[in-house]
Amino acid sequence: MTPCEKAMTLAGYATHPAEGTPLLEQYATGLAAPLAWIDVAGYCSGRFAEGTLRDAQTKQWLAFLADKFGQSAPEVTPARLDGVTSNVDRSVLDAMAVAEDRAGFAIEVLAARGQTAGATLALSDMHKTAGQQLVALANGNFDDSGAQSSSSGQSDPRQKVYAIDQLLANPTTIADKASGQTVPTAAAIEMDCARAQIKAVTESKSSTESDTLLILAALAAKHAYTAFQLGYPATDAELFE
Repeated sequence: MTPCEKAMTLAGYATHPAEGTPLLEQYATGLAAPLAWIDVAGYCSGRFAEGTLRDAQTKQWLAFLADKFGQSAPEVTPARLDGVTSNVDRSVLDAMAVAEDRAGFAIEVLAARGQTAGATLALSDMHKTAGQQLVALANGNFDDSGAQSSSSGQSDPRQKVYAIDQLLANPTTIADKASGQTVPTAAAIEMDCARAQIKAVTESKSSTESDTLLILAALAAKHAYTAFQLGYPATDAELFE
């Protein structure tokens, strides 16, 4: 089988157990699902969005099962983008950096007010760090060892400050256009970031190597999973058209 076929087969097997399968067995089998869906995003043409969102969706299901069995839920870790070595279209990296920067700013504002569940300075810093990494990548400022160097004086699409009227008016819950529901505000910020990054990749007219797509998919999936943890609906009706 091709890498795409292998990924789709494993993802399907791990995500859709046979009817009547005990929950503990579903949990054990499902542990392979998130990575399989990231492989779908990277290896299957036209399935980047599906693979990315399914990764987050299956992690949310695993988190539910982990709680039932006294296990640790999947964690959200800081982004590692130094493995992006192919020539990604500059517009993709710029758009993803702006999405990170906007989310980081919004979370920081809400964290300062102290009224929004899930809005922490730690989460804001994760966004801003990822945004800086993306800008450095766009400017070619990673050396051969993967270390980040300064991007001083080079192009930077981040605005650093964004409109916050809607956030201040809706610090706890907000109307989410994508799902058509009212969702926790921090969750909406995270999902907006994920969707913006997915859109940047899927609408690019330039081809990107699979290894790089895997890394970019994992980054966007982190935000979608965080959104689910903060209360964003994780059902197909809210995620897929």
